[in-house]
Amino acid sequence: MDLHSRWTHRWRNPKTDSFESPIHGLGVVANADIAKGEVVMVYGGIVVPRSEIREYRKEGGHAGIQLSEDFFMVPASREELQTEGIINHSCEPNFGFRSQIELVAIRDISKDEEVFLDYGFMETDFDSFECGCDSSACRGKVTPDDWKRKDLQDRFGDYFSPYLKTKFN
Repeated sequence: MDLHSRWTHRWRNPKTDSFESPIHGLGVVANADIAKGEVVMVYGGIVVPRSEIREYRKEGGHAGIQLSEDFFMVPASREELQTEGIINHSCEPNFGFRSQIELVAIRDISKDEEVFLDYGFMETDFDSFECGCDSSACRGKVTPDDWKRKDLQDRFGDYFSPYLKTKFN
């Protein structure tokens, strides 16, 4: 039995679907209400060393989470991205980290609402970008140093990746 054909490298709550997001290409949307604290995704994939992450991103795209100073976990294939969806950024996220790979709803998520993560919660190695989330909390520009912001740590610190939490003062 080929275990990899039976189970995937990651799990997404059946209350969610991949869809064409008006924000940026693919996204993930709730197809039913999701309660605060409910698991939305268990992340998985392959481990890529920091020294090779830029090369991976040229071929595989920018999805992934930083596990430590030296390692990232990224989708195993483009197909995995297409089937599991890409979580878009918002400065007003509705889900975040409960553990290294388990992501949960920060608040209740309504049916037909897109699922968002603040990219500042997950890594320190990405190019800054202009944000288009249009939320009332929009920072305008998202940077790899946003995790250092005291206002974000105070509001969402429990939902940052475990790696970034180790860097809090």
